[in-house]
Amino acid sequence: MGIRRPIVSEIAYRTWCIDEFGMDAMFLLEGNDKALLIDTGTGLFNVPELVRELTDKPLVVALTHGHVDHAGGMDQFDEVFLHPDDFGPARGLTPERRASYARRMLDISEGIYDISADDLVIPAGKAAMKPLKEGVCIRLGGRDVAVYETPGHTEGSLGFVDPAERILFSGDACNVNTLLTLPGQKHSEKTTVSSLLRTAQKLEGLHPYYDRNYNGHVGYACFKSCLPMPDSINRDCIELCTRLLDGSIQGEKVEDALSGESLAATYNTCRIVYAPDQVR
Repeated sequence: MGIRRPIVSEIAYRTWCIDEFGMDAMFLLEGNDKALLIDTGTGLFNVPELVRELTDKPLVVALTHGHVDHAGGMDQFDEVFLHPDDFGPARGLTPERRASYARRMLDISEGIYDISADDLVIPAGKAAMKPLKEGVCIRLGGRDVAVYETPGHTEGSLGFVDPAERILFSGDACNVNTLLTLPGQKHSEKTTVSSLLRTAQKLEGLHPYYDRNYNGHVGYACFKSCLPMPDSINRDCIELCTRLLDGSIQGEKVEDALSGESLAATYNTCRIVYAPDQVR
């Protein structure tokens, strides 16, 4: 019998990681007055129902970015907060795109899940999208979560710092396989190597406020773990971006399952997948 429920791990006091069948990870933070859900996954299960098993506090839902594996379940809620630059990608998510992503991820999960794209939840309504930008503090009651803009992976990527538990929730902003290029995603000044460099420098500079960095793909595919990112990930990303920009590292052509034909370069723990016009 395969796994039929998302894997829930308590990673800190009143702080849960929800692994959605290896496709993505959501995070639930509870304060004295409210709770915060960071990301809504692909929507292959009833997200509000699971959240209510963990907390009965009024819920704020915020997205790290508008991609299918982070915003796909947003219509299970009345409203979600995200950066306005990612409103477009989030609005463009269809049941077909969500199901396609689920099938692709389940195909590489070695059969450990007893679930399929047919389990996709398709809500009757649409979530209202509310703007969220850097400088906002999400107050949960005895627990404040700071919002930071982290463009690169998408134009409107956001990171969340919880200084009380000393955790950074970084989404896909800067990780071991940072995708700057994806099919159908436009390239702009906010999705360049230079933009990613500034994001990595910002996240590294926030270290006085966090010790652990959880990205949006804890427990990826069949790799069942609940570990934070490597301590050196931001520094490695800074070094790799710098070397790509000065030409001392050249990417190699790859046919990436998610990014299509592109270039990839690696330095220590960080890999960046990008298009040639993004090296600026």
